Amino acid sequence: MPYSVYTARGPHIVEMLAREQIPVMCHLGLVPRRSGWNGGLRAIGRTADDEAHSLWQAFRRMEDAGAFSVEAEVIPAPVMREISRRTSLVTMSLGSGCGGDVIYLFQNDICGEQPERPRHARAFGDIHSLQEKIRAERRSALGAFRDAVHNGKFPSEAETATIGDADLEEFLERIPVEGDT
Repeated sequence: MPYSVYTARGPHIVEMLAREQIPVMCHLGLVPRRSGWNGGLRAIGRTADDEAHSLWQAFRRMEDAGAFSVEAEVIPAPVMREISRRTSLVTMSLGSGCGGDVIYLFQNDICGEQPERPRHARAFGDIHSLQEKIRAERRSALGAFRDAVHNGKFPSEAETATIGDADLEEFLERIPVEGDT
């Protein structure tokens, strides 16, 4: 069974896994769980010396550690294109332009499942509105059910099982009268 491991950990972890012949996909650029260390949720690689070159070095370290692929998140498109051309890593571009080997976007963003999404994402559907309609319809239906029960309109005869008069009479003869034991 083909498999791989995805990790946002450092090259030492990638190397350990790769030495065990475990295919590894790493994560570079904007790594959301590390964003607080890098000034928040923003593009990584916007300055030549500090970020773009450091990013290139990070790609090289991951390649040398044995990664086969990288999720390259929110990297300026020209930087992504040039790095992708110069690395053997399969580059999965998430918000990094079309210069990667694969254009990647999360399904929930594609389908529009949340009212807000990252700047680099586009909704191609509007499931959120449908979910809101479903929630509203559910509240309406539950309220109508409650009202019908309180008003004695549910259950009606059409929604209730019946028993023939003769069978009901026979049943009543077989059970004790209330108060008898």
